[in-house]
Amino acid sequence: MSPCGVVKWFDPDRGIGLISQEDAGPYVQAEASAIHGEDRRLRQGEEVLFNLTLDSAGLRADDIRRSEGARRYRGPSQHTGISACV
Repeated sequence: MSPCGVVKWFDPDRGIGLISQEDAGPYVQAEASAIHGEDRRLRQGEEVLFNLTLDSAGLRADDIRRSEGARRYRGPSQHTGISACV
């Protein structure tokens, strides 16, 4: 099963961002090249599934996919603590 997380921030101009892990683990780096689909941008509050890779730079998310059934955008003030990642 892939880890589930919420996009903390993503800079589309630089193609990088951070994902917070649902299990309260450390933040994971996200790169545009690892995002599936035509839209290679993530939005703050968006729930995603990913694979974890550990390299010399730290934890990195690979194979990033938007969570099935997750809302496309859920801003930080709207986070309910109930995940749509299943």
